[in-house]
Amino acid sequence: MASGKTTVGELLAKKMGMPFVDIDRAIEAEEQKSITAIFSESGEPYFRQLEQQKLSEFEKSAAVISTGGGVITTEATRAFLKQHPATIIYLKTSPATFLKRLKGDETRPLAKNQTPEEIEQLFQSREAHYEAVASFSIETDCLSPLEIVSEIQALLT
Repeated sequence: MASGKTTVGELLAKKMGMPFVDIDRAIEAEEQKSITAIFSESGEPYFRQLEQQKLSEFEKSAAVISTGGGVITTEATRAFLKQHPATIIYLKTSPATFLKRLKGDETRPLAKNQTPEEIEQLFQSREAHYEAVASFSIETDCLSPLEIVSEIQALLT
């Protein structure tokens, strides 16, 4: 969460001459609602189902794809990601950096109104799942988006 997935994904796609897909944006466009509204009206399980469906639509696409931070919370989606032949990069961000980057942001349903301790617990509950599906991980706390893109390009060559 708040690791720069969309920003980095857009930059990487441009540098690689590939299309960019943001799964959250694609879901919002299809549902004609914000992620926050989807969570509020239909719940997280419904959103996770949409997320997995949208991922499968791009399974064979040659594109840079950005997912939401909670994409790894369901077993079905983790299994899908592990089976997918794509390179999966985990942009690892500390809870402290997350809190700093999103101070005042009310658009993150699972982080909204959470204490720093609850955010830390959320990160800890996801860490092993991120590591299990990722081909590579990059610590993002001290890097600019362009530096992250350079690291990704180096990993891909």
